[in-house]
Amino acid sequence: MAPDGGGGGRCGLFALSYVSRAVENDAESLHRVARDVATNATWRNAVASITGALCLGDGCFAQVLEGPGAAVLDTFDRILADPRHRDVRLLEFVPIACRRFAGWSMAFSGELAPGILAGAAVEHRLMERLGRGSIAHQAQVISAAMEANLRPFP
Repeated sequence: MAPDGGGGGRCGLFALSYVSRAVENDAESLHRVARDVATNATWRNAVASITGALCLGDGCFAQVLEGPGAAVLDTFDRILADPRHRDVRLLEFVPIACRRFAGWSMAFSGELAPGILAGAAVEHRLMERLGRGSIAHQAQVISAAMEANLRPFP
């Protein structure tokens, strides 16, 4: 498989997107936790062939993880157990043809515009309650916004 993920879903590449609420959701705490996550995840993700990006806003985190399905799910299990998050909402877990965040074991997209992350969390809860389909379009909106703002962690 090419380093950029060429060959895609046929080779077992997946993208997982989630949004979660931060336990400590003031701006200073959000940035501190994001730096901690990046410090701990950068090496681990590189070893597991995971790429992706993290962003924050509205007292929430959002992350896209890309890589081999088992490695992505193992990483998501660690995220679910992380006490810095609550209300973790899986937006999508889908096979992909290529990586959107190739070259970034952990990119940072900063703070997204107000309402994007909170809106995704609220819409996800509503769709769950109504028993309706997924909110994959929200995952795509978040991913596109993250991609437009990629940069290394400060």
